[in-house]
Amino acid sequence: MEVSNQPKWFGIDVSKATFDTSVSPGATRKGPWIKLPRTPQGCERCWQWVDHQVVQGQVPSLVMEATSGYGKEMANWLLALRPEARIAIVQPWRVRQYAKGFGMVNKTDALDAILLARFGETYNPRLYHPMTPAYEQLRALTRERAAMVKEAIRLGNRNEIESNSPIAQKIREQTLAKVEHAVKELDQAIKAQIAKDPELKRDARRLRTVPGVGPVVSATLMGECGDLRDYSHRKALLTFTGVAVKVSESGSSVHEPAHMTKRGSGRVRQVLYLGAMALTRGHSPMAEFYHRLVKEGKPDMVALGALMRKILVTCRAVLVEEQDYDPKYQRKPPSEPI
Repeated sequence: MEVSNQPKWFGIDVSKATFDTSVSPGATRKGPWIKLPRTPQGCERCWQWVDHQVVQGQVPSLVMEATSGYGKEMANWLLALRPEARIAIVQPWRVRQYAKGFGMVNKTDALDAILLARFGETYNPRLYHPMTPAYEQLRALTRERAAMVKEAIRLGNRNEIESNSPIAQKIREQTLAKVEHAVKELDQAIKAQIAKDPELKRDARRLRTVPGVGPVVSATLMGECGDLRDYSHRKALLTFTGVAVKVSESGSSVHEPAHMTKRGSGRVRQVLYLGAMALTRGHSPMAEFYHRLVKEGKPDMVALGALMRKILVTCRAVLVEEQDYDPKYQRKPPSEPI
């Protein structure tokens, strides 16, 4: 029997209570398919079913969408059973675009699982690597802080017009005070989480040497992106955060202005925007970079987007090269892409 060393992709369509697993059907319309409960026991049965679908030497590889945390939780269950497993978690918009190429009209859980398996075969997506508990804790804290800050802004805007009821106004002010206190508590918790982990502490200190990067930006970057050294190329990091440039040109009729894809971590884009805005009001080589683009005729937002990308790739570079930010530092050409 011929043995294949290529990965054999299985698609998993995840919902709150169940999940559907299928394998690419090849030339047929439908391939093998199974529906199981979304539980650790269901994941164990899934591995047993997958084992019956592969031949000796094939490497089972699973792909699922990032679905409201359900996919990530299930991926962790699957990896707990088989730590060496190949599992990918992809953004839903990529799968939707792929489905349009097939002209798919019907949508069922089984068909979605088959589509995901085909997607895996076609693109061989980047594998999922769980964050360490320290990074997971930091992510939870920074996301809660972002939510509380957003709520504080909403309540502050609402309080600009005083309520006709003194009781209602008092409750508003008390609620705002509680939310603002929660933000301060979360700031302290984030600081403590970074301080107690040597790796986080070292990387946070180095990231803060980059202009425009303060405690909030550095903590959010590490919480949302994980270890920036895990991205094989700076373009992968730009794509993940949605600050990569999208160009639409075709012939003489299609010529759209280049703009950010804005597909990825909106939380990272938000803090990069705030960091870049603060940076433009100071004096540094990065601020000069922004002002030079504006003088060359670039719109303010285009120049600001370029500055956001420069901050992000510089953050990755200082960690990869284990070198604090130095505007005069000249990097030697690497043997591998950075």
